[in-house]
Amino acid sequence: MKLFTWLLIPILCLAACTSFNRLEGYQEVELSTLLSEGDKAKVVMTNGDAYYLKVVRITQDDLVGTQLSPPDRPGPSYGTGVTLRIDEIETIELETIDGAKTTLAIAGGIVLLPFAILGVFMGAAAGEL
Repeated sequence: MKLFTWLLIPILCLAACTSFNRLEGYQEVELSTLLSEGDKAKVVMTNGDAYYLKVVRITQDDLVGTQLSPPDRPGPSYGTGVTLRIDEIETIELETIDGAKTTLAIAGGIVLLPFAILGVFMGAAAGEL
């Protein structure tokens, strides 16, 4: 159990290296100037439906993507292709890599890794693993 905890902490730190930035003014310009193929975004429609998707294509009227939400969430299941009408989009949040969080996670990993290894060896020597 202790080994699992020591492995889980760095994974959680690295998973928090992204953040979502709300796109402002996407109604006034072509969406393709703000989003690119391969971007990941959270999209909320005017009817309240929410999507987390990877952008596949942007046309003048539609945003086409692949659903990335876990299958236990309501709405389209993971990997399903979705086509969203741009004029029915209420908000768009673009997923970006947060440099500060990434730097802290790497620095924290470098500092904590020797302690984690030491703890594993000490636990194994004490017969607790």
